[in-house]
Amino acid sequence: MARQAWTEVVDDPAARHLVAARLEPRAADEPAVLMAALIEGLAPVGDFALITRCEQDCAVILCAFSHPTDAQALAAAVDAQQTDDYPEWASQRCFTLDHATTRAIVDAMEVCGVAQHMPQHPMMAGVVQAHA
Repeated sequence: MARQAWTEVVDDPAARHLVAARLEPRAADEPAVLMAALIEGLAPVGDFALITRCEQDCAVILCAFSHPTDAQALAAAVDAQQTDDYPEWASQRCFTLDHATTRAIVDAMEVCGVAQHMPQHPMMAGVVQAHA
């Protein structure tokens, strides 16, 4: 489906699915753009939303999904693990967006041609270029 505003997707967290990306400093130039492009490249069947916020240890991108298989697909793509950090969600997984993970995402998107087919993300070319 499509990316939506956070408030549109997260009306009831207990019925939604979360993948949290803990951000390693300077691992990606535009981490939210990178995550949105990755999710859209996975062709979600339901709606999703992203929000970046500061937590106690680091900045985090929260990726919320209306459909559980979309959260599972992202979790599998980035090797996110189950977590208990967000108990209000129907399902919750977490991973660290570090330099190696960023490189792997960019490489996979280049191989699949996702970066070239993301007109709604004009900064994606810059993200790919910065990690080339």
